[in-house]
Amino acid sequence: MSATSTIEWTDATWNPVTGCTRVSPGCDHCYALTFAERFRGVPNHPYEQGFDLKLWPERLELPLHNGRNHVVSLSIQ
Repeated sequence: MSATSTIEWTDATWNPVTGCTRVSPGCDHCYALTFAERFRGVPNHPYEQGFDLKLWPERLELPLHNGRNHVVSLSIQ
């Protein structure tokens, strides 16, 4: 979880899921897919599995332990 954000309407972002499932022709030019696939197979990198959909269970409770009230934006990457 990012403790700060440059997004004007939120204080922090949270990514408990990474990756995506391609569902339309619009996905053919996805910048996130291109970025993530560069790291496929790199040990211990967050995108070691490329842009395959992945749930990070250890991130699920992060917003509950930040110690203060603020707006957290769920960020799907």
